[in-house]
Amino acid sequence: MISLQSKSLSNEISSLLKQQQLTVYDIGVFRLKEDLLNSDEVISKHAEFKKEDLYLDVISSYRNDKVVLIVSIPMSKNLTQYTYMSDSFRCRNIFNSVRDHLLKKEIYNDYRYSMAKSYLTSVFSTPSSWRSWRYNEKFKGELVEMVKLQVTLRPTTELALTQKVNPVSCEGGLESEDTELILTKKYN
Repeated sequence: MISLQSKSLSNEISSLLKQQQLTVYDIGVFRLKEDLLNSDEVISKHAEFKKEDLYLDVISSYRNDKVVLIVSIPMSKNLTQYTYMSDSFRCRNIFNSVRDHLLKKEIYNDYRYSMAKSYLTSVFSTPSSWRSWRYNEKFKGELVEMVKLQVTLRPTTELALTQKVNPVSCEGGLESEDTELILTKKYN
């Protein structure tokens, strides 16, 4: 009787899952996360950390029409008021390295906006008959505006407990230049 009941539940969940739609948006978010997870090596060139303490994720907000790639790096030193400039440079350098890693397969172009459009168009595309949007410049521009990269240098627990330190973040689009990044020092 138990095996019949579990077989019945198994068929129900299988049917339920098969009825759910996976959108091109969802596929794009999965691809972005996969690409982001492969950026740990370029990040490690700028900071020392245990790989398991590095936080990489992609979050999406349907309400705000935004997709944010999150890179959160534990820092065991700095992040004080006296190291703000060097911390902000490190944040920008990590941002640039992650962005360049994501865009590395795109045809080299001096115009980073074109590279970001090309990369994001490929990430959010499927081999289907619905391809017309890929040729619409307005849609591709909206796609570039929708995706942001955020890098946060956060104190390790030990550093946070022993010194007065605060996280430093920088955020921008994949097309952003250094001067366009939004830098934030978060105060506790």
